Amino acid sequence: IGENTVFNYVDQSRLLLNDNDTVVEAIGEGNNFIKFGDHQITVWSYLKRFLFTDDRINTLVGRLSGGEKSKLTLARILKNGGNFLMLDEPTNDLDLPTLRILEEAIISFSGCVIVVSHDRYFLNRVCNGILAFEGNGKVYFSEGNYDYYLEKRTERLSELKDKSEKSKKMDTRVKTSARKLTWKENKELESIEEKIIEAEEEVKNIEDIFSSPDFYEKYAAQTNELNEKLENAKLLVKNLYQRWEELENIKNGE
Repeated sequence: IGENTVFNYVDQSRLLLNDNDTVVEAIGEGNNFIKFGDHQITVWSYLKRFLFTDDRINTLVGRLSGGEKSKLTLARILKNGGNFLMLDEPTNDLDLPTLRILEEAIISFSGCVIVVSHDRYFLNRVCNGILAFEGNGKVYFSEGNYDYYLEKRTERLSELKDKSEKSKKMDTRVKTSARKLTWKENKELESIEEKIIEAEEEVKNIEDIFSSPDFYEKYAAQTNELNEKLENAKLLVKNLYQRWEELENIKNGE
């Protein structure tokens, strides 16, 4: 970590808001001006950047809508500064205009930003690198956005399969003591890559639901159920990869 690195971490709970404060009080905290970049601007002007109208700037926080509170929280996050921003699920509850503000803020941010998110479309728009936890203790870094990572991951899976087949052809030694795959295991190995692709597609489909603009209109009542399905789908992907590795090891006599 560099000497000049200043962290600004925001988790899912974000910054707590006081319902009895007005919007301008929540940002100004007793001051009429705030430092924004290398210069000072009025709190009023700062809030205008987040699409707060004059009447809403003097409104009590407790009377704001969920989207307005998220917008206000975003304003507080970015006001805190720092050159290393860490955001945990920052798109939750944001309306589309506020989401665009967040995207623009991240893209124009001069420092480093690490984002944890299930919103693949958001990741595609703001990220230039993906750090993926692929299960079984494997962490993989890919330059580019999320779609590029998925493309390269498919290529890696194909290469892994090719290497396994080449390894079998090159190893002509008879391993009398090594256990061989049963007929059932051979069939399982032949079909496991397709199962992985299907399982990953299920994860993608559920994540697409979470990232849809009308999620809270259509699926709000199913949030817990969808979260459970997503975790189960991810666990299935992890288990399939582990099983694939296990079968390949048996096949190669390891």
